[in-house]
Amino acid sequence: MRVLILADIHGNMPALSEIAEKESWDLMICLGDLVDYGPWPDEVIDFIMENADYVILGNHDYSLAFGGDCGCSPEYVDVTMYSRKATINRISVLQRSYLASLPERLDIEIDGKNVHLVHGSIKHPLYGFVTPFVDKKIIWDEMGDAEGIVLFGHSHIDMYKKLKDNLVIINPGSVGFPKGNDPRTSYIIYENGRFHQKKLEYDVEKVVQGLMAMDMPDEIKNALIDSVREGR
Repeated sequence: MRVLILADIHGNMPALSEIAEKESWDLMICLGDLVDYGPWPDEVIDFIMENADYVILGNHDYSLAFGGDCGCSPEYVDVTMYSRKATINRISVLQRSYLASLPERLDIEIDGKNVHLVHGSIKHPLYGFVTPFVDKKIIWDEMGDAEGIVLFGHSHIDMYKKLKDNLVIINPGSVGFPKGNDPRTSYIIYENGRFHQKKLEYDVEKVVQGLMAMDMPDEIKNALIDSVREGR
């Protein structure tokens, strides 16, 4: 079985379309954050509704659907709030209801393996923040209770780490706004018992044009443009 694993699309339809064009899959998993930042939240939601088999609620999806706190770090609060206004104007009542229906966690089985799907972490499914660079004690505290495989997103940084003999944690990175100074769209393919980290170039300048057309202050547009161009 070939499984496509995505996270943190954030309204970036050109990146998502490039993956869909280049890859095939038997099963699709999306680990949350379909919306905010990017210009095409409606198209992203429609694509995921039609194609994904398992979808998890992200902190931005939660915040938009329920009006709650997105839990963003201070430097992203203004970016989120301004892009949110443009996002809300693009999505339908049905699309917002779809986001509200998503679970915070799913436990599934793939090829006989126990797989846990969250956006942030096992301890804090929406807001847990785990990267390769945080203290090991934090990673254990956020993930250590699980057994099997944990697939998660949120940090926009790809990660593969074996915590113990019966626990591996994996982040595919971000489809829409990857970090790590690499602007290529990031995702994972699982096939024949192995997880393969993938990176693809796509039409970043199309996203730049879409961001420039959004009704936001120039400083917010420029911050998002720098992020998508530079992968940071």
